[in-house]
Amino acid sequence: MEYSFPMGTRRLHDDANFSFQLNRLAVMGGGDADEIAAAAARIRGIDDWTREFLALGEKAEAGERLLAASAYFRAADFFLPFGDTRKTPAFERAAALFRRHAAADFEEGLIIEHKIPYESGFLPAWRLPAPEGGPEKGVIVLHGGFDSAKEELYPAADLARKGGHEVILFEGPGQGEVLALQGMAMTHEWERPVKAVLDAFNLSGVTLVGLSLGGFLAPRAAAFEKRIARVVAWDVLHDFFHVLASARGPLMGAGISVLSALRADRVLNALALRKAARDPLTAWGLDRGMGVFGEKTPAAMFRAAKRYRGGKTAGMISQDVLLLAGAEDHLIPLSMFHADMKAMKNARSLTGRVFTRAENAADHCQIGNLPLALSTIDAWICERSESLREKSP
Repeated sequence: MEYSFPMGTRRLHDDANFSFQLNRLAVMGGGDADEIAAAAARIRGIDDWTREFLALGEKAEAGERLLAASAYFRAADFFLPFGDTRKTPAFERAAALFRRHAAADFEEGLIIEHKIPYESGFLPAWRLPAPEGGPEKGVIVLHGGFDSAKEELYPAADLARKGGHEVILFEGPGQGEVLALQGMAMTHEWERPVKAVLDAFNLSGVTLVGLSLGGFLAPRAAAFEKRIARVVAWDVLHDFFHVLASARGPLMGAGISVLSALRADRVLNALALRKAARDPLTAWGLDRGMGVFGEKTPAAMFRAAKRYRGGKTAGMISQDVLLLAGAEDHLIPLSMFHADMKAMKNARSLTGRVFTRAENAADHCQIGNLPLALSTIDAWICERSESLREKSP
């Protein structure tokens, strides 16, 4: 299966988060850019988003455009609250449509499916064997972040495989079907699911790559799991609490920070819920955060987010590290790139790369130029692997 990666991003909506998610659908999800742009003009809020993408999903499926249909149902699921009866069916439909789209890859052994036992359930993993007769570049273990699904990440994983890597793409707690179908909330102790994956495939000397919140999760795992030889934060995420608290502006962020520090849960809950009553995107953010973390109140959610901070564990990382960042990331301030560069003081080697608008890669996770990000990761892996070979006796 061949996948295209459209170059650049478009301003598709006045709200930066909507605009990013719309571009994400076109670049990573497999949606049609013009179709998405037309839908964007009709979207004023979350209810509009849900209506538009459920309808587009039906239309695309009827036309046997399975990848686009999968993307649209996943987009609808993204903004549906956890209590909405349409949410799980939308997720299941998106996953089933992708499976139909990629049926040949499953049948030909380009995707080998595994269910890795984990706690009371399992972690779904797709193994993508390296091409026969090509260069042997080692194993990449790839995962997403706060709102990822393996289906969305498969085109990037496939491109890495075609470049000569074996790729293990997995979902952990709080992600994809582990959350949607098993109800398993996210854990900041990411070394636990990573250990399960490495054990299942008997792996060592791997490169661990984490996207978005994975930019915290993957380095955290590397701090404890030394079978990881190299780790990539795609992109950096030094302090997830700051990202969540400041999502609706610095003033709101300052208030949440103070109240959370004081453990004034009753006041913080009242403030957050009052804001949510006036702002549907705040309501969505609180619902999503509580759902992914498995918490019942906004105050508990923000307290959980404080566990996702690169601090003491960053200094425990002794492997080769690559930190990626977008110069104009609307979610992650560039200061977090510099904070991570400073905190990872015991890494065997530390490489940083900031992508720019001129490269069409200044957005979060280089959404406008995914091949550039992947080629950067590939070149770095090859360089570090060669360096280690040269140092071996």
